[in-house]
Amino acid sequence: MRKSSKLNLTLGIIVFGVLVIAGVKYLGKVLMPSHVASAAMRVKGSPDAPIRVTEFIDLECPACAQGAKYLAQFMADHPGSVRLELKYFPLKMHRHGLEVARYAECAARQGKFWPFHDLLLERQANWSRLMDTAPAFALISGEVGLDPQRLKACLKDASVDAFITQNRLEGENRGVKSTPTYYVNGKMVVGINSLQSELTQLLNASQK
Repeated sequence: MRKSSKLNLTLGIIVFGVLVIAGVKYLGKVLMPSHVASAAMRVKGSPDAPIRVTEFIDLECPACAQGAKYLAQFMADHPGSVRLELKYFPLKMHRHGLEVARYAECAARQGKFWPFHDLLLERQANWSRLMDTAPAFALISGEVGLDPQRLKACLKDASVDAFITQNRLEGENRGVKSTPTYYVNGKMVVGINSLQSELTQLLNASQK
């Protein structure tokens, strides 16, 4: 076999290998369960942050809205200090709790969880009083750029409710009874005042 032929064969094998690897990675993303992908979308902050917060949230809960505002400001004031993950914990006392969690999860599955979350909580006092929240949620969905057809299909997807239920059961198994409940570096912290105290202590300790 000529050297040029050997070289071409070698190059062909290398190119084929690269294409196979790229194809596997692409298929991994395409075939990844939507709930797995959405879980990553409900996380923000540095992966190396010394303070790791998991929050069980009811998006109709006024205290959760206040807690979200405080956490956003804390993370802005101390960049790189906190990694935050949200999990759904709709309460039966809130008539729109499950519905709004569905919309939030569908936003997550389109990669728009945080902008949707922020507008939801900013306008919580308005939509929480409505009997029919669909128009309010549709408006927010449009503002953050959700695909309306994908959203419509997602809201009918049984896996959405199953995933929300899974989050709630996880919370119950960990002792969550009210919202907002946080786990700060594994420690349960209930309510905004307790969260503020815990974060301040951890931040001061990390700066010593």
